[in-house]
Amino acid sequence: MLRKITTFLAMFIFFAAHAQFEPDSVQNVNANEELLVEHDSIVHVNDSIAEIDSALILREQFIRDSLLARAKFVQDSLLARAKFVKDSVNLLQNELPRLITAILKSENEEIILSTNDVETIGDSLLGNFTYRILAQNMSSPYAPWRSKIILSENEIKVDVDTTNKVVNKLKMKKKSYLFNYNKGAKIVQIKGKSTIIRKRTGNFYKIPIDSVFFDENNRVKLIKSYVHYFEATKQYKKGASLYLDIIKVKKFKYFNDGILSYYQVVTYCDRWDGRDDANEQCNKVTYSVKRDGKTFFIKKHNEPENKYSDGTLVFEFDDNFDLKRIEFKGADKNLSRTCLVELNEDRNVVKYSYIKEGMVKRTLDIIYNNDPNADYKYETITSHFKRDRVCHFQKNNRTGKTRQRHPLTLKWSEWK
Repeated sequence: MLRKITTFLAMFIFFAAHAQFEPDSVQNVNANEELLVEHDSIVHVNDSIAEIDSALILREQFIRDSLLARAKFVQDSLLARAKFVKDSVNLLQNELPRLITAILKSENEEIILSTNDVETIGDSLLGNFTYRILAQNMSSPYAPWRSKIILSENEIKVDVDTTNKVVNKLKMKKKSYLFNYNKGAKIVQIKGKSTIIRKRTGNFYKIPIDSVFFDENNRVKLIKSYVHYFEATKQYKKGASLYLDIIKVKKFKYFNDGILSYYQVVTYCDRWDGRDDANEQCNKVTYSVKRDGKTFFIKKHNEPENKYSDGTLVFEFDDNFDLKRIEFKGADKNLSRTCLVELNEDRNVVKYSYIKEGMVKRTLDIIYNNDPNADYKYETITSHFKRDRVCHFQKNNRTGKTRQRHPLTLKWSEWK
């Protein structure tokens, strides 16, 4: 019994002590300054996170604004570049036809009948420059009356003055040209590529210069061609200026639609031949053009007279403006030549038939080779005919081989 009482008292004391410890422990926790500081630290961390979030939001907004600004800058740059390219193409489309025409008319004696505008491919590429000539040499392949100049970047280089909107320099077909303009741009001076000429008296530096005059329709009406001679050093450098020599003057007139109606070439004598008069004319050729539909009549007159060249040239074209016939009638009526032209499906010449006294005397057949790896693009065969209109002799002009027809059996021999 005494043991039970003793055990009960011990348990009562234990629980009483334990009950007194718990409230004191809670009170000590609330009174602990370190734990209060720790509690305050947690509040400060939350404030810092809020500040960091705000900074991130501002940073993201800045990045978005920067990307949008960059995109707009790139877009504006591309638009400006596209506009620059388009404006440059438009400038070249307007300027190149008259400059190329001036170069063509100054460099050769062909009768350039008409020229076409330069077409564009999209907004950034130039098409070809095409023109038609009255070719008097009837032996060329393809379509010699229909010519073109390729204006791709691989074939032509152009230096443009975008401020004054003019072409300063043009390089094509291994030739380069420099242009100078008057205020109205109706006179253009063209400087060609300089060369070295060798004479018995020494070497000289030669620069061709053409002064080109345009009419109110921007067509070439006059070309004065000069050569500026300089001394040449032993190292073939340009030395002192010697003199400016006129060599040719060309005049042009046109019908209302721009087709050539008049063409004159005055050639001056070469000073190297010992002439004293710098303006002495050695030859003058005048072409007066008349037309009836697509048939052109060219009256050619030489001064001094040339009985083999003076006369009337007739060029007959079909509805596609492809040549069908060319005829020459001499001024003395004793000289007459006719050439008939046959075309293939590509509108290229496959045969020239040369007629005299109403008979085919000779033909030139053109055989095209469409193999891109072939060593030659075409070959020609000349055929000669007798009075019985039978071909009796042929020559391959590429290989030099010939063959003949037997007069009795009419069989051809082997090519040899």
